[in-house]
Amino acid sequence: MLLLRQLYQQWKGEEPASVTRIAGAGSNRQYFRLADSAGKTVVGVVGTSKDENHAFIYLTRHFTHRQLPVPHILAVSDDEMRYLQSDLGTTALFDALKGGREAGGRYNIQEQELLLKTIRQLPNFQMRGARGLDWSVCYPQPAFDEETVLFDLNYFKYCFLKPTDLDFHELKLEANFRLFAKDLTAEPVDSFMYRDFQARNVMLDAQGNPSFIDYQGGRRGPFYYDLASFLWQASAKYSNKLRRKLIYEYYNSLKNYTEVPSKRHFVDRLSLFVLFRTLQVLGAYGFRGYFERKKHFIDSIPPAMHNLREMLDNVDFHYPYMVDMLRRLTDLPQFAEKDTVLPQRADGYKITPHNIYEAHPADGPATFSKYDGKGPLVVRVYSFSYKKGIPEDESGNGGGYVFDCRSTHNPGRYEPYKKLTGLDEPVIRFLEDDGEILTFLDHIYQLADAHVARYLQRGFTSLMFSFGCTGGQHRSVYSAQHLAQHIHDRFGIEVRICHREQGISQVLRPVHSTTPMQAMVFAAGLGTRLKPLTDTMPKALVPVGGEPLLQRVLQKLKDEGAGRVVVNVHHLASQIVSYLDAHQRFGMDIKISDETDALLDTGGGLRKAAALFDPEKPILIHNVDILSNVCLRDFYEASKDNDATLLVSSRETSRYLLFDQQMRLVGWTNVQTGEVRSPYPDLDVSQCRRYAFSGIHVFSPRLFKRMEEWPPKFSIIDFYLKICAQAKVQGYAKDDLKLMDVGKIDTLDQADTFLQQIAR
Repeated sequence: MLLLRQLYQQWKGEEPASVTRIAGAGSNRQYFRLADSAGKTVVGVVGTSKDENHAFIYLTRHFTHRQLPVPHILAVSDDEMRYLQSDLGTTALFDALKGGREAGGRYNIQEQELLLKTIRQLPNFQMRGARGLDWSVCYPQPAFDEETVLFDLNYFKYCFLKPTDLDFHELKLEANFRLFAKDLTAEPVDSFMYRDFQARNVMLDAQGNPSFIDYQGGRRGPFYYDLASFLWQASAKYSNKLRRKLIYEYYNSLKNYTEVPSKRHFVDRLSLFVLFRTLQVLGAYGFRGYFERKKHFIDSIPPAMHNLREMLDNVDFHYPYMVDMLRRLTDLPQFAEKDTVLPQRADGYKITPHNIYEAHPADGPATFSKYDGKGPLVVRVYSFSYKKGIPEDESGNGGGYVFDCRSTHNPGRYEPYKKLTGLDEPVIRFLEDDGEILTFLDHIYQLADAHVARYLQRGFTSLMFSFGCTGGQHRSVYSAQHLAQHIHDRFGIEVRICHREQGISQVLRPVHSTTPMQAMVFAAGLGTRLKPLTDTMPKALVPVGGEPLLQRVLQKLKDEGAGRVVVNVHHLASQIVSYLDAHQRFGMDIKISDETDALLDTGGGLRKAAALFDPEKPILIHNVDILSNVCLRDFYEASKDNDATLLVSSRETSRYLLFDQQMRLVGWTNVQTGEVRSPYPDLDVSQCRRYAFSGIHVFSPRLFKRMEEWPPKFSIIDFYLKICAQAKVQGYAKDDLKLMDVGKIDTLDQADTFLQQIAR
């Protein structure tokens, strides 16, 4: 911050009157708004990757020279780690389109005009921006190529296709993937591929004119990719009619900058990239949504599968085996568009096309086990049919409400909706377009908010809401689901949903009320024990149980309340960065600590990342190749009073950490060689408690000062052993801890069994 202020003073000739941090930056850079005494603002940027900063600075100056709508670079530090740029305001296209998204893709005329303005500017940016550009500066790679395509296609295969248990011939599919990749990269390109062209990266001025930001990951590539990425983004919910209109505008605008192919050829090429983008989306969201029942990812599957089905029906793709496999994929029962409740899985779960719930067997009504009345407030929400009676209050509390939905328009009267429920998109559209149910729920939300707030205030433990209609299928199901989500989103408490007549139940888990954790994932290792896999991919992206190791660790951190996460990279670093970017960094504040110049070991790597952390909060550190059942939140909370806390286990090894009877770290030993290391010269090893280190620990930022005299590369364990006589380095052992190091080839086959064990 001080260096950024100094840069501002050098540029402006005076100190900034105020400096405000800008929240929500998606890259590994920090953004600040600096204002002078008259209130005029600029944006200051602090980066951690010189190459990334250099790419953005170069591209911005190049685009400015080409008179494109981008921020202007005002000042740059000598090391290019900080710079100032003009302030484009606070309104992103994403924010301006909020109404249309929330209306299910029904964009009004004003919103459509903003989209048209943006899409007309895109060819200008892509084509004129490419002229005279030095592609070698692009970060992390200069061009869209076959390797990039094959990485995403294989991710789709491992993380979406394989978990469906669809039978396919891997070698035939791989052959079609390679042909597909060749076709996608076949045409010579002279355009700038934004790569992350989305509504969040378009800023609007007062007249709605677009400017572009966050293009530092761009490269030389086909212009079709950005158009497909923008128009087929699942959350945008663009109608086919609106898409056609925007494609037409883009095509006509493109004519102003280059010789365009025929409309037929243009549409054919665009279709290839739409298919590619759809498989990217399925790879990113499918596995975790379909099998882990994460709502955000679940909601992304139906529109992506709908897009895929439409493309296969309307476009003649020349990849016979891949197309056949994709058709069989879309025909799987769990992806059916019309049948609401599908056959049960073997483990007793029922899967619907649009929602995955914790469900009971279909041969009886869904019920919850009796709530014991102890602990924090739990809200239970039921849908039911009046013909079968109002649900009983099993808590014995007697508190709550029963609402009659029969006054609202009933979609069950119409043939297309008779086999659907209030969880299905066609019924949802019917009810929301009609509007009666929305007015009905607005009043209920107000009543429920006041009631839940008072119950929380008074320490009550149970509250019940029930919605009834004629069949317990459409209106009551819709209302119960939406009230439950509303209460969970507003209060962060546990909400139990039971759609009684549908045999479906769901638990919305309580949101952690504690402050977000910050964490670091060590992902920079060479992965030599995992060769030959790591010859072509970093260890962090090696799949285990159909999911890359890095994804498993990040999801566990996110589920347990991590806010910011730093990931260090070295070996094949660009693959990790591309992977995180392709998955929108999993909706987290993920920063990259770049060690591509030199691998710094665990201690040096942590110290290099120091500036990326909040200096007031402990850092949870997790090796990327460790699987465990430990509750990271509990471990983190238990570590706050220590300088460092090491998660340890009683597993057998040749090397142990040594602790005293109060579990303070006092040394290390190799039981095979008899070697002992300790700051205590008279340490009696026989009186020490021996534990194996897990690769998971919590580190207090106040220890960074003790690292100042250490060399660039050093081990964090060496550091802990050096300081443990002066600092409080504590061990944390749990009897029920299950832990596995997936760092060797022979452990990969065992990992699936281990994951099943810790999931029980």
